[in-house]
Amino acid sequence: MIQSGSLLWLIWQNEQTRQKYHVGNLTHDGSCYRFYYERQGHRKLEDAMESGFKLHLSFPDKDKVYESRILFAPFARRLPDRKRPDYQQILRRLGLPPEVTEMDLLKATGGKLATDSYEFVSPVIVYGEDYHFDFYIHGWRYHDGEKMVDQLLPGQELLFQSEPANPRDPFAVKILTTDGQHHLGYVPSFYSPFVTNILNGLGSYQANIEQINPKVGTKRNVLVSVVGSLRSTPVQKNQDVLEPVLLT
Repeated sequence: MIQSGSLLWLIWQNEQTRQKYHVGNLTHDGSCYRFYYERQGHRKLEDAMESGFKLHLSFPDKDKVYESRILFAPFARRLPDRKRPDYQQILRRLGLPPEVTEMDLLKATGGKLATDSYEFVSPVIVYGEDYHFDFYIHGWRYHDGEKMVDQLLPGQELLFQSEPANPRDPFAVKILTTDGQHHLGYVPSFYSPFVTNILNGLGSYQANIEQINPKVGTKRNVLVSVVGSLRSTPVQKNQDVLEPVLLT
């Protein structure tokens, strides 16, 4: 069974359109790291290439599964240096233990660099009819999130609402406080097709604030955890929308 900490999605963003694409996957089974491009579904490799994405120089074959006993160098350099004098402070700020794995550190930081448009995120994990995933709220600073941060609490429940008229993404999903009064931001676009299908009757969900990191930065302030169940015989089953799900 694949555990949530052993797989990360690699996301690429087109800086002009701001659209994000799920272009690859990084896995670790305890002894071997593997990287391969994501070829199927909504906003995957082919869509990204049509939008200007170029295959990574270290991974030039879109059909190959790359393997390594150590974390691939292009990804390892995205992690904070363990020799930094403030390394333990970084872990505490991220809410991570001293013995954190490289995969968990990539997940917590996103592995983001100022010099490119890549980011690592958690996958959607499905166990039977149950699923879970977590993400940082997107669009935080453009809505009510930043001014509400002092009023939010870990464990607080949140509400999802579809926004099909959104000009950027017909699968867009707004994140609201449960009273509907405050629009905190959006579900990241690489999860929004799955969440849209949930809201359209595929299953149930519960979204809660997992962690609040007001000092980390505007793009990784509030971590949301989502759990739920899928209907065994959904009223509508759109395979393109279901594609991002990892079945175990």
